Amino acid sequence: MANQYPGQSERRIVIETEAQIPPDWGPPRLAVRKSTVSRREPDGIEIFTLSWGTLTARPGEDWVLVQGSGEEYPIKKDIFEKTYEVVAPGRYRKTARSRLIRVPEDVTAVLATKEGELAVRHPDFLVIGVEGEVYANSAAWVAENLEFV
Repeated sequence: MANQYPGQSERRIVIETEAQIPPDWGPPRLAVRKSTVSRREPDGIEIFTLSWGTLTARPGEDWVLVQGSGEEYPIKKDIFEKTYEVVAPGRYRKTARSRLIRVPEDVTAVLATKEGELAVRHPDFLVIGVEGEVYANSAAWVAENLEFV
């Protein structure tokens, strides 16, 4: 469906899983994590407002990941266990290779993530998770924390 923004017309595409990514966006690029994170249990139900949207962390279901910058966001505990390893006391590094696709210039990708809905635009990236789920990374965050292989 079309959505009008000042001075431009963008297509809005709702994406919940890897299978819904349009093939003309190209194949995912692989990247490895350079940075580490700490984690904490949510303090009750916590709401995180990010530039793309709002995500929810629930005790018992999620961890809250804490970046070196202090930025926090939730991740499902089962996905964390599959994709992160301990590298120092209280520090973790994602071991799974990230699979990223840059959102095209004329598109708003509305991602239906496990923690909430995110609206992602160029030059940011759609990321495909270990279970085919989707989430977002900003272009600046990718440049600082990932290395393409």
